[in-house]
Amino acid sequence: MHVIPLADIRPALSFTAAIDAVKEIFIDYSKGLIEQPEPMQILFKESNGAFFGDCHVKAAQHSEQPYFVIKVASGFYQNTAKGLAANNGLVLVMSAQTGVPVALLQDEGWLTQVRTAAAGALAASLKPVCEDACLGLVGAGTQAYLQAQMISQKLGIKKVAIYARNLEESKSFKQRLEAESGLIVEVLQSVREVCHTSQILVTATPSSTALVQVEDLPKELHIVAVGADSPGKSEIAPDVLANADILVTDNHEQCLHHGDFGNAVRAGIIAEDSDVELGHLLAGKRNDIDFAKANISVVDLTGIGAQDLAVASVVVDQLAL
Repeated sequence: MHVIPLADIRPALSFTAAIDAVKEIFIDYSKGLIEQPEPMQILFKESNGAFFGDCHVKAAQHSEQPYFVIKVASGFYQNTAKGLAANNGLVLVMSAQTGVPVALLQDEGWLTQVRTAAAGALAASLKPVCEDACLGLVGAGTQAYLQAQMISQKLGIKKVAIYARNLEESKSFKQRLEAESGLIVEVLQSVREVCHTSQILVTATPSSTALVQVEDLPKELHIVAVGADSPGKSEIAPDVLANADILVTDNHEQCLHHGDFGNAVRAGIIAEDSDVELGHLLAGKRNDIDFAKANISVVDLTGIGAQDLAVASVVVDQLAL
């Protein structure tokens, strides 16, 4: 079995390749070609119930591909104050013919971050916008940074507005993103300001309380919710989803249990069958849904094992393992 460090993984997976691979795997998932078990989460809480860390284990196999994967990804939100990376993890790639391990990708959580941002770029692209549109971000961590890079690359957007609870983190985020990507970044003082400045909004936080409220919404906004990937997390208030013209999930059953979509269903204000899955949209199966005519649309992304299979397969193939 090959053990591959992050330094070798990064050059083997471009953002474009990640987006393309994740798109194809979502389409294949919509065709019934993917099998994946329910994800496992380990949640770490303070004595007051607040989250300080989580660990996700996800897996998937493709009926027409040679590999299956098991991914472990952790996020410990206070690590940065200790001089440690907030995210870590690894991906085990195994032969779908023999069960023999092919590679251990010691990606330190990077592949999970990239495949999540790739799904965000695909979700953002559902809404037609012009190049002078503004991308709004709630959160100033690694995922928000990658979402900005990959969505701007995918859609040609040049302007970004950001809000994070820590103003210093927002300012550091602005300086780094402008220096490394050439984007124009504005730091704002509230979620409401970001919502009213942007045409597309991405929330990328580990929040356990809703950050986007219905009173924050402008007339038109496309929301991509990334952070609520475990039970107990919440970024988008249930009544925001109740006011949406279109609701999209990456995995219906998973979002019922893990995402903001499920929170709204349990609150009794949207129907359990009110969503359409992202894979069906990417496969062109729902041409009756027109995002150009929607005022408010919400995409709830909780992350599926198929995405991990997609990006890991690209790396293994590129490295000819």
